[in-house]
Amino acid sequence: MHIRRILIISVCCLFFFQGKTQGKETAEEVDKHSLSLYSEARWQALFEYGKENIASGIDFSLLRMRTGYAAFKLGKYSQSLSQYNKVLALEPDNYSALYYVYLNNLYLKNDVAARFYAKKLSAETNAAEQISRVKLHSVEAEYSHKQTSDTLRKNAQYARLGINVQLGYQFELQQSGALFKQEISEPTMVSVTNNRHINLNLKEYYGKLIFGASGRMSILGGFHYINSPFNNYSYNNSVVFGGVNYTMPFVHVKAMTSFAKLSDSAYSQFDLQASYFPLGNIKLYGITRISYNKQLVASQIMGAKVAEKFWLEANLTIGSYATLLENDALFVFNDIDEKQFKTGASVYTEISKKMVLTLNYTFEQKRRYQTTNNYFYQHSITTGLSWKF
Repeated sequence: MHIRRILIISVCCLFFFQGKTQGKETAEEVDKHSLSLYSEARWQALFEYGKENIASGIDFSLLRMRTGYAAFKLGKYSQSLSQYNKVLALEPDNYSALYYVYLNNLYLKNDVAARFYAKKLSAETNAAEQISRVKLHSVEAEYSHKQTSDTLRKNAQYARLGINVQLGYQFELQQSGALFKQEISEPTMVSVTNNRHINLNLKEYYGKLIFGASGRMSILGGFHYINSPFNNYSYNNSVVFGGVNYTMPFVHVKAMTSFAKLSDSAYSQFDLQASYFPLGNIKLYGITRISYNKQLVASQIMGAKVAEKFWLEANLTIGSYATLLENDALFVFNDIDEKQFKTGASVYTEISKKMVLTLNYTFEQKRRYQTTNNYFYQHSITTGLSWKF
């Protein structure tokens, strides 16, 4: 009886493993079936089928390219980029993989990486995609009106005009000129003449150069100059900064260092930022940044596509500061009043394929200069327009 049971179990195990072996497709069968799904344009089925087989160990370039193309057609650009990146790493001369690496980076708004790969495309492809080696990339303008709840701080205005130029396939120069106007009263500043009518008329120049070192890494550096008259004082404030940005299909990581002379005082700031795309496209994204001087300031941005050609974005900044550099030192906050809290929301509207209109509201809580509990609020409305060529 004992031997009979052993024989029955052995036969059952043999049939089980034989069934498992027969159930697993060969590479040839996967190639044939994935081609069939591709020919029938069954993109979701092809995407899932390709991922499952690659995970199981059946991995070849055509399968990855078909899976990547299916992801591209589904708008899953990060997933598509992952597949084409691996093919291109193994086959540097694979032109189809190169082209879709370029396209996926473009649709993920990673223009620096897209330009790096564009230089390897053929002249015919560049002509069809309207890619030029040197070109005026974009022009942007914004205006902000800031209203305060403190009678000693009058309303302020900020205006900026920016021009971005692509200097070859690996360099981009971004430049801006800005004006800021406000009148404040601060009786505690006894060294300032006419301290009840302090006119702030700031004039700014900003320049940033980006170098696309590879398809994943870019290096940036720049300068921000601010002429800041303060009645009987006049400050020539300046900021120099540099950083590196490393991009992966789902996450971009940036590290920045800035050194400044602001109101005749030295200031330094270190930033670490992560941008991420959970859905593999810009329908949902987030940006987390940590800034450090003598204390930490954390900011969070979350954005989502809420309708056709409409994106909604919310932001929050936590931490007390009088001085802070934001957006690669494009915005320099060097206030006599300390910010305690900042939040806001933006709406982005795609007027056309090349033009985007922005509307932003920002709320700030501030603590007035040389006080311990005298708080007031500032409300800002900003409109912006960006036009890509």
